[in-house]
Amino acid sequence: MTYTIKISDVQTEQSKSLLFFLKSLAQTTEYYFLKIEQDDDNILTDELIKELDSRYEHFLKNKDSYKDWDDIKTKYVKA
Repeated sequence: MTYTIKISDVQTEQSKSLLFFLKSLAQTTEYYFLKIEQDDDNILTDELIKELDSRYEHFLKNKDSYKDWDDIKTKYVKA
């Protein structure tokens, strides 16, 4: 059985302290079963997500005006 503990606000002193404590335990052989993994869920800002969505929509509407990757690859990569 495994458990997932999520610390969503890592800006408070309490959360920083708890995370530091858990990380320090995970580095000992006594707590070999403890693993700390950082989720990268919030890498993209809302602004960046909107920009990427906009570019994707543009591509879908104009995909015939773009060259195929295989055509570009054969032009620049010589096997």
